[in-house]
Amino acid sequence: MANSDIQILQFGTGNFLRAFLGSMVQDLKNLEKNLNICIIQSTNGSGIDRLSKQGFEYKLLVAGFKDGQQVETIQKIDCVKDGLKLPDESEKFFAFASSASVRWIVSNVTEAGMVWKSEGPIEKFAESFPARLTQWLYRRFQILPEAETVILPCELLPNNGDLLKGFVLEHAKAWNLEGAFSEWIEAKTAFFNSLVDRIVPGFPSHLDLKLKETDPFLVQAEPYALWAIQGPSSASDKLPFLESSSEVILAEDITGYALRKVRILNASHTAMTGHGLLHGIETVGEWIGDPAREQYLKTMIAEEITPTMALDPASLEKYAEEVLDRFRNHFVSHKLSDISLNSIAKLKSRLLPIIFDYQSKKGEIPCKLSECLVSMILFYIRNPGKIRDGAEVKAWFENASTNASESENLKLSVSEWLQMDWSADLDAAYSAVSKY
Repeated sequence: MANSDIQILQFGTGNFLRAFLGSMVQDLKNLEKNLNICIIQSTNGSGIDRLSKQGFEYKLLVAGFKDGQQVETIQKIDCVKDGLKLPDESEKFFAFASSASVRWIVSNVTEAGMVWKSEGPIEKFAESFPARLTQWLYRRFQILPEAETVILPCELLPNNGDLLKGFVLEHAKAWNLEGAFSEWIEAKTAFFNSLVDRIVPGFPSHLDLKLKETDPFLVQAEPYALWAIQGPSSASDKLPFLESSSEVILAEDITGYALRKVRILNASHTAMTGHGLLHGIETVGEWIGDPAREQYLKTMIAEEITPTMALDPASLEKYAEEVLDRFRNHFVSHKLSDISLNSIAKLKSRLLPIIFDYQSKKGEIPCKLSECLVSMILFYIRNPGKIRDGAEVKAWFENASTNASESENLKLSVSEWLQMDWSADLDAAYSAVSKY
């Protein structure tokens, strides 16, 4: 396919963006507003090659409950028209910089991928996503300076657009690029802070569907889908996704949406993961299906999480109930092992801010959240072969598991990876979970 036929570059080939962005762009196609996606794979594996063999087309199963009614629909996603793998196809990637039709870049490289990394000379293709984006934008600046680029990061980090823009400008400075490039970034590149909210368990291996036999890229999602994008109302002309049938919101301030989502939904997911894996529990549904564990989670949200947010208590309570209903969705088999991907980064971005805010207000570390945090680290220590994290993290825990006692390794890892001082409250948490 010609570069001129692509309008969106999508960093991330995983289940989430295929179910989230894919469905929204498909909605626009149904409204005869055609946008085509090129998906970019930055990880090892053959996913992009296998997806290309089926013409990049796949099906989306939406199953769950909406407004009290059961929903179960199949949507064909055929708005993905091309794909490439980095670093192997870097020249194909850069060629898109000279295409005026390419206007949007959407990313979900996870919290672990949205980081600063020192790179080699600009002539060498970079290793990190922010640096690769900088190189792409610099090529666009040189070849097509009149073109506007709209960048929408979907990583679950506060002010993700501002963060990414800061990394780009920092790389420009590190590479000693001309000041005119940074000025061009300010004038012609729009970075939006955004928040995404949809549970996407992935391939529905647990459901009896004939479609599974013919579409290995079938992806399942719940009906709920929210994309909150921060910006003035005048920015609506840059955001065609607002016309999607999903809930896409443009607001001057999305911090409330972001805070409640990361602290209630995402923190709950991360909190239950280590706790569940230590117990041999495989899915969110299995975890919350036990009344005692469900009450544990309700209490944790009500007593340890919501008090750390200066938002309307009634709206937080309502959102928490919606989240619990979404966790109970019997169509969803959301594997804890999948949620455990890059858990160190998730502990730092999801649990630690709550723990520190609670400690600031109450003078102590919250009991249940600290137990869940310790559980996740213990799972890493006891099961280094099951760790789904970066190579450096995996190597550290593989060595740590043999060099010291469990409690010593736990204290070292909390200090090393979370930069958190050990305390008597964490001693109590370890005492509570060490028997698992």
